[in-house]
Amino acid sequence: MSFTKGLRRFWDDLLTLKLVVLKIIYFFLLAAIVILWSQFTIHQEAIGLTKYQTGIVGSVMSAVTIVVSLLGGIVGDKLGNYKVILSISTVMAGVSSLLFTFVPPAEPATFWVYMIVRVCFGAFQTFSFIMYEGVVMAYTKEYNVDYGFQRAWGTLAVLVSSPLGGYIIEASGGYSMIFYLSTGLHIITGGLMTFLNMDFKIPARTISKQIFKHLANVEVLMFLGAMLATGMFIGYIETFMYRYLFDLGASQLLIGLTVTVGAPFELVFTLVAASVVAKVGHAHVIMLGLLAYSVRLLGFSFLSNPWWSLPLEILESVANGLMFPAGILYCTVLFPLETITSSRGVFGMSYFGIGKLVGTIVGSEIRELAGDVQTYRWLSGAAFVTSVLYCIGFAVLTTKRSKKAVFPPLTPSKDNPGQGGIDNLALEAPSAD
Repeated sequence: MSFTKGLRRFWDDLLTLKLVVLKIIYFFLLAAIVILWSQFTIHQEAIGLTKYQTGIVGSVMSAVTIVVSLLGGIVGDKLGNYKVILSISTVMAGVSSLLFTFVPPAEPATFWVYMIVRVCFGAFQTFSFIMYEGVVMAYTKEYNVDYGFQRAWGTLAVLVSSPLGGYIIEASGGYSMIFYLSTGLHIITGGLMTFLNMDFKIPARTISKQIFKHLANVEVLMFLGAMLATGMFIGYIETFMYRYLFDLGASQLLIGLTVTVGAPFELVFTLVAASVVAKVGHAHVIMLGLLAYSVRLLGFSFLSNPWWSLPLEILESVANGLMFPAGILYCTVLFPLETITSSRGVFGMSYFGIGKLVGTIVGSEIRELAGDVQTYRWLSGAAFVTSVLYCIGFAVLTTKRSKKAVFPPLTPSKDNPGQGGIDNLALEAPSAD
């Protein structure tokens, strides 16, 4: 796709009224989440939680994500038009955010009170986000909407909200204001969700049968395995990176900037994600994302000045800006519209649930034995090996299936309005012989 055509497509998408509400919701929802995200582990230290307790919190939240992701997907597909329950869960996430202000610091019960509040917030926030992503995926599949053009507004929210959170904490001398702001943003977002049009999304009848059918597909299993491995690296990074940088002397503002610095690059990658996937395929983008994680993790192991973490965060834009949209677009090809929200739940369960749980638990134990530096290096090696194995596995699968399948062109068509790339439907097409 030429630059002129891409720009015209972006402009047309921007002026499509039915998509305006999608973009606004993405902006407010991601702002409500990200304004807290980079500050969670630092807040845990401020109220007296140890690094080991931080690891426990991360593990529990990953376990919650496993259950809630799958539940959110199934409920969404069973209800069909689920905007009411989506709105309620988003508002409840906001109410849960407000509860953080009531956690007593440095007391015997602090850990358990914090854990309860964190689980409540995480459950509602994950349920809401998974279901909303399901809405955008349904629009992508039903109306041939560019997923990246919608998610880019969430990336823009990251660019604004993360440093804003750090600035508010330093200006106010505490964390209460960011919890109040997150609450307000969640409530506004919940109200906006009632304006979504989901009449085209009919309730699914046999979700479990369809899901298990697709999980028997080797390509689907390879994809979910790669996402699980990615989640492992994310789980360790999100749990320990900010406290690692804090120990190196990072300020609250720098902690916020770690999220912000990569956002402009992520915004660009998100906008062109569909075009990149159409040219090189979903799997190859995922391989590139795994390599980016390998380099990023290795870089962290050599840090002495926390400000050098900012260039490394640019690599995060490759993962979030290209790899994550490629994964979502892969789901829209691998799964039918009837179970599209469930596919997002399965994706989230692998990526944010099981993967992060394993990464946090195993990473915590390795860190206790070998320290931060060695753990980053071992995880870097694991990311590199995963990328190579996925590359080999996909090459073998493609070679075997190419003998039986006729590959269609890598451009969207009337019968396949997806974002291009080599998909499982193409690979399973009957032979022309």
